[in-house]
Amino acid sequence: MKGDTVKQKFILAAFLALISTASFAQTIVASKHDLSTGGGITDKSTNESQVCIFCHTPHQKTITATPLWNKTLSSNATYGVYASSSSNATLTEVGSGGTVSNLCLSCHDGTVAVNSLDNKSSIGANPTMGTGTELDATGKIAATRVTIIGNSLTNDHPINFTYDAALVTADGGGLVSPTSASYVDAAHAVPLYAGKLQCASCHNPHNNANTSFLRKANSGSALCLTCHSK
Repeated sequence: MKGDTVKQKFILAAFLALISTASFAQTIVASKHDLSTGGGITDKSTNESQVCIFCHTPHQKTITATPLWNKTLSSNATYGVYASSSSNATLTEVGSGGTVSNLCLSCHDGTVAVNSLDNKSSIGANPTMGTGTELDATGKIAATRVTIIGNSLTNDHPINFTYDAALVTADGGGLVSPTSASYVDAAHAVPLYAGKLQCASCHNPHNNANTSFLRKANSGSALCLTCHSK
């Protein structure tokens, strides 16, 4: 009986260690997406210590976007789409709303303050933010940085298109066949959303281990080659 108890304690300890390791390996804390007082940007909040609140809330009020979204969404209706004579994908305007990419753009198109929240925290108001480097005086991503994405997607990698076997066939062999409507690859490194490629297919907003929040390291163009067989 005593031996069984010791064994159970050992298994429990090993399990907790595994959870701890997994949690540490994937975390937003102290990254550039952590806007709290302990966050990873220069212009972080001066009075909000909660990390997740800048994007999520356990109790939604008026914003219905998932997953439990707390950030004011951009009202920008037109971002445009990337156009190329070599592309066989049918791209849909992201500004029509309702995609995972719209959640990313609610900060990254530079039209809405990063601290514009639906469900405020215990401080009772939108958090105050530092200014001067990453953010401007209104809490929006600074103009010098927003040009990386901004409100035009015409010069960015195409998103919001169906990635399936039909596209692979139409492309003539330049793309890797997705394993399912949920993932491009068997390792589940690059996800699809309802069968479509979105910003979050290449970027994991909660894990910056690979820099630029990439889903996997791009050494030797490994991330690119997950989809492209060039």
